[in-house]
Amino acid sequence: SQITDEMQLQKLDIFVPLADINNYLKLTEAAGRICISQWTGPHRLGCLFNHGDHVVAVNDLQPQGVEEAYFFISRSMRKEVKLTVCRIPHSDVFHAKGCSC
Repeated sequence: SQITDEMQLQKLDIFVPLADINNYLKLTEAAGRICISQWTGPHRLGCLFNHGDHVVAVNDLQPQGVEEAYFFISRSMRKEVKLTVCRIPHSDVFHAKGCSC
């Protein structure tokens, strides 16, 4: 079931340690959006992302595509990167290894 109404999406700020983004997060472009395609983060961070989450900002900058999103992440001066994502309510979770969800 595709949700096309942007008002139904939840907007969330998720803070992720820079090293963990580089090791565990994969982004892909679909339908003109920057989508989270994989999150295999460590147990200590938990299950941060859901299927269908798409990135609308990286540290308050709005990337135009996946390459630019990765560029903004790579240029981050902070130890944590703020990813602003839009989430479809009640979507499936990307479970971290050994999570207790």
